[in-house]
Amino acid sequence: MTQRYRSFGSYILFKEIHSDEIGHLYKAGEFDASGIKRTTWLRVFDGDGVPADDITQALDTARQIGGVLQAANVASGGTFFAEDGVPAMAYDHLAGQPLARLFEKVHEEGFPVPVDNALLIMEKIALGLASALTVDVGGLSLAHGFLHPGLILVTNDGEGVVSGFGVADALLGLLDVPTIADQVKPFLAPEVIFNRSATKRGDVYSLGAMLYQLVTGSPLPADPEAREGILDSAELLYEDEPLPDDIKALISRCIASRAEDRFSSAADFKKDLDKLLYGGNYSPTTFNLALFMDRLFRTDIEADEKDSAAESAVSVEPYLKSEPEPEMVEEVPVVAPSGGGKNLYYAIAAVLVLIAVGVIFIMMRGPSTPATPELTPEQVAAQRAAQEETIRELAARLVEEKMQEQEAQIRIELEASQKRIEDLQKQLQKSTKSTSSAADRKKQEDLQRRLEAEKEDRRRRQAAAEEEKRKLVEQARIEAEETARREAEAQAVAAAVKVQPTAAPPATPTIAVATTTGPEAPLATITENQFVDPTEVDTLPAIIKEAPVDWPRSAKKSRRQGMIILRATVDARGRVEAVEILRADETGFGIPEAVMDSVRGYLFKPGTKNGVKIKTHATVTKRYVFR
Repeated sequence: MTQRYRSFGSYILFKEIHSDEIGHLYKAGEFDASGIKRTTWLRVFDGDGVPADDITQALDTARQIGGVLQAANVASGGTFFAEDGVPAMAYDHLAGQPLARLFEKVHEEGFPVPVDNALLIMEKIALGLASALTVDVGGLSLAHGFLHPGLILVTNDGEGVVSGFGVADALLGLLDVPTIADQVKPFLAPEVIFNRSATKRGDVYSLGAMLYQLVTGSPLPADPEAREGILDSAELLYEDEPLPDDIKALISRCIASRAEDRFSSAADFKKDLDKLLYGGNYSPTTFNLALFMDRLFRTDIEADEKDSAAESAVSVEPYLKSEPEPEMVEEVPVVAPSGGGKNLYYAIAAVLVLIAVGVIFIMMRGPSTPATPELTPEQVAAQRAAQEETIRELAARLVEEKMQEQEAQIRIELEASQKRIEDLQKQLQKSTKSTSSAADRKKQEDLQRRLEAEKEDRRRRQAAAEEEKRKLVEQARIEAEETARREAEAQAVAAAVKVQPTAAPPATPTIAVATTTGPEAPLATITENQFVDPTEVDTLPAIIKEAPVDWPRSAKKSRRQGMIILRATVDARGRVEAVEILRADETGFGIPEAVMDSVRGYLFKPGTKNGVKIKTHATVTKRYVFR
């Protein structure tokens, strides 16, 4: 029986997707005697000069990290092993392309990445890095350390996924290979090149380097000294226009030569990026990013869809006969993860932006390592109460930060408004001294109208600021009540825990998660279309098709601008069952109602829990500007 594909360990290599200085990336199928178990991405570290021994030694650390780091924008289902001395890692397959391949395709096709899409890709990557900050390694928050485009996936449905946590220190050994060093240096901070160590601010530099290449089409120079002043002459790809000032400022802070001048972490970077993304100048949506990927990789997508059926039906018999099982890296005991990473980004959406980069857990699971002792119900309840208090404090702090930011912005706007009023008053006083002509009188009337309009605008801004403050306080109250409800449920669960005999104390852990989880349905109880809170799902609903907004005539003439944030209840078919308003900058002219009608016609990729399609909430943001 002939073998159509090659194999690597217990993986059948269906297709080579990309090759780079790190090695090769394949679409592969993991198999055993029963057949193909799952489709995966398989990254084989077999590039020329790759320090294979160092990477192999790092795989046990990567394995431990993969056990505790579970977040939407981080590669899931990781398996780390070595085959004939060649290290590799496999993770769940999501249809898409590595960022390195996207860079190549943009150059080949002359098809630039729209600025909105470039910023959205960076937000997804930053979210994955921010999620990793909740993992403690040796007393420090987890940094990636080698944020290379070959380790980042941009999916066909508009998401970004980061892989490679735990092997960065070993991959930095590529800097010692003269033929490869210049290819990896553009994405590394100067101090990382010099010190060969992973840091949070080093990751921020890598984010800026990738954003620079996305919008300009060119990587940073390999020599850090040659990067000085490069933004002054940078232009948008194929547009011969300088970078917008806001994007230039963002990149400039990321790639500052001194680490202390950069954002403190990916979470800090994402906070400023979100202000840029949702501040009015840009309109990013996962739908538009997915459409861009479809246009750029249409041929690849069609070929992949055509090949998938044949790949899933491959007979594994010849591979079982010819290939031994892969040499798995020996498992090192670690503290069991306390739950899957979830993004608390729904109840307070645009108000509490930072919650999207935190990974908040709601329930303590029983430890998975046999040597770990069981906690008594009282201990579980005490820990849970402390954790819920931490969540409340986090929400309160974020509300306070948001209010301070808003008040500062309002203060700036009001000061500017007051200056305009004073200028108009001076002009009006000056013009009243001359009333000799009809033109002078007309000018006075115009100044008077402008002065009254400016005063009215000032009053409106003050009223809007007070209303927004009230909404923030109310949202914080709702969040506190929800947290208290969860705490009560958690205590009830803890009281019902049956105490098991404890085993010997475990060895000192090396990796742990900084947060914990709350009540979620047992694995066996999840049924299709069962409602699951969005903080507890494995994958959130993703927009597949948007419906246009049929704006009322009064809205088009209103000269209003703002934002509507809605919460849609999406069923297992991806249909919208219900829509409610979380925030509306304008409640008149039929604006909120028009957006709600539009969202009811959206089609989503359903959310999942334990591999089952479920019903849950999705947040939809719609901006409008009527001139």
